[in-house]
Formats: sequence, C-alpha cells, structure tokens
Amino acid sequence: MLHLRKERHELRDRAGQLLDAAADRSEPGRVSRCGRRRTGPTVEVWVNPEGGAHFRGVETCGSIWTCPVCASKIATRRTAEVEALTEAHMAAGGGLYMATLTLRHMAFQSAEGLRWQVTRAWEKAQQGGAWLRLKADLGIIGTVRALEVTHGKSGWHPHLHVLIFTGGTLSEKRQDDLEAALWARWSSAVRRVGGTCNRKAFHLREASSAGAGAAYVAKWGAGQEIAKGAQKDAAGQSVWDLLKASEHDARAGRLFVEFATAFKGARHLTYARGLREWYGLRDAAPDEELALEGFQHSEVIDTATGEIIAQQTGRVAVLDSGTWNRVVRLKLTADILSAAIKGGTEAVEFLLSQHDCQSYFDAREMPAPNYRPPPAPRKRAFDPGGFGSMAEVMDALKAHKEKHL
Repeated sequence: MLHLRKERHELRDRAGQLLDAAADRSEPGRVSRCGRRRTGPTVEVWVNPEGGAHFRGVETCGSIWTCPVCASKIATRRTAEVEALTEAHMAAGGGLYMATLTLRHMAFQSAEGLRWQVTRAWEKAQQGGAWLRLKADLGIIGTVRALEVTHGKSGWHPHLHVLIFTGGTLSEKRQDDLEAALWARWSSAVRRVGGTCNRKAFHLREASSAGAGAAYVAKWGAGQEIAKGAQKDAAGQSVWDLLKASEHDARAGRLFVEFATAFKGARHLTYARGLREWYGLRDAAPDEELALEGFQHSEVIDTATGEIIAQQTGRVAVLDSGTWNRVVRLKLTADILSAAIKGGTEAVEFLLSQHDCQSYFDAREMPAPNYRPPPAPRKRAFDPGGFGSMAEVMDALKAHKEKHL
C-alpha cells in the first residue's frame, strides 16, 4: 500500500512540473500546490478507524483529470455515491444496462476536438421527440454518463460509458430493441457532429450487480487504474500511463499537457436530471468536495439524507511550518501518512526524527478542531481608570483632551 500511495504522490509532483513548465508560470499552479502548500501555520495528520490517514491544513486541487491523488479519492467516493443510486434502483426492481459509445479517430485529430465531438454527440442523441418516445417505449428512467480517454496508435480515443436505468428488467428481445435503438441514435448524432463510428465498437450489456454498474462509470482515476503501470495494450495508454512515461519520454509529457488543456473544466460524470431525486438521494457532490482530505474518512455520512451520523477520527501529529517545508522538500508526504496508519503518533515522530525534521508540537496538547480562542481585548485610546459614575468619566475625558490638545 505504501508504494502505491508514494507513486501517486510522485506522479502528482510530476504532473505539476509538466503543467507549470507548459504554462511558463512564475508561481506554482493548482496541481503543484496540491498536498504541498499550507493553508495555515501548521499541518495536522489525522487517522481514522477505517485504516486511512490524511493531512489537514494543505491545499487540495480537486482535479480528477490531472492529479493522481485527487483522482483516486474522487473515483473511490464517486463510486460509493453512484452505487447508492444503483442499489436503490435495483432494489426497487429496476433494470440497469451498460453501454460503451465511441467514434472513429485519427492520429492527427486533437484531444480538444475529439472531446467536443463525443460529448456533443451524446447531447444530440438525447434530444428531440424520437428520444422521448424511445424512453417511453423501453421505460428508460434516466442515464449516468462518464467521459474517459486513452491514447494509442490512432491518437486520442475519447469514449463514453453510459449507465441506462429502466423501469424493469428487459427481456432478451427488449434488450435487443434497446441496443438497436441506441445505436441508431448514437450513429446519427455522431454524423451530425462531423464524425463516424463503427458498429463493432458499440457495446450494450446488462449490469451484473449494482456495484458493477457503479464501477463501470466511476472507475476513472481509481487507485488500481493509476497503479497499472505505463504499458501499451490494445486499448492504448491511459493518461496516467503517459504521465509515468513522461519521466523518460518527452513526447508522452507533451501529450499529457495536451490532454490536460483539452479536458480542463470537463465533467467526468453527468447524471440525468431528476434521477437521484427519484430515489430521494441528495445532489451529487462536486469533485472539489470529494477531493477534500477526510471528506468521508473523518465522517460517517447517511448517503440518503446527507446527515453526519458520527465523527470517527483522531489527530496524531501537528507539524509546524519548518517541519512541513522539510517534509515536502524530502518528498515524505506519503511516508508520513503510512507511518500514521501503522503506528500513530510514535511512528510519525520516529520518521520525522530519522530525517531530522522533528515537529515541535504535541498533537495531544493542541486544542480541539472546533476550538476558537477568545478574541483579544480591543485596545482603548483612553482608559478612564477607576471612576464610578458616567459624569466622572466624562469629566476625566474632558480633562484628558484639554491636556493633550
């Protein structure tokens, strides 16, 4: 587990370097600051009973596209969010189907242009009276759409993973009808945006479980995806593969920067309007919120109501600014978290002492997180002293003014 965490932290540093160099920044960008720049005078290390650890008091970029650390957190938490929806749907007797939508692509086409084509085509496929009639005929309640991209011999390959929610499980014939109708809608929409697609690359199948459906759309950036390694296969390389390869391949670095520019601001996951409300679930959280350290690990949350059931977390270390700066400089952030998980305060202190960056603070002596020190008394320009009545105070104030004016 340590080597996977350390790899994600190292890749985040690499992504920040590439993006800063491409933008010719004099100040570090969001990814470079993520998990490194303090937001206050100290940085706290927290652990939880579920076996996780996180920092408090550092910036978080919240980028699912370009930050391996944030992407892993967002993917994990987004999967749980989608699974709450798919479980509620299947428990109510609904059907769940997974579709893969692609378009033809050439090596000379830009990531930005292909991203626009694939997302715009899906928007057009869901427009008009024909789509409304298809929904009514097959009992389609809504969809969840995920955007993904790889890079291979034929260039960028953006594609969509779509979950289709139906009012009930479809028979084999009705599933064939859904597949044929969806292909017709998709291929027509692709042509309308200037592209083409191949029927062999179109797939539709029933989800085996609520968890399988959730993972199908939310897996982008998951820890196991990032940890696969920089290797080419039939489906091409993921952007994380390109990021890893960029350490020894300048072209891979340029491709990663092109991808980051093209997908900036894009939504990875899109819910059909009203789908979550149908089952009384709260609105989907934004990526920035899901990427916050301890967003779910420090809280037990009722997924149906959004209420905090309990808080289960503990602070094991507080690092002053000098200690934290040295931790960042020595690239020990992942090691600190692993030490906190394994041995708490003692393990963190031992690690810090090994690298000559011992913290001066004792977490057990620090105030509670919600503690707010009382405001300092305001300085007064004139102190009336021990006068009792307001008349005496006013007389003294008058004498003070006459003396100093």
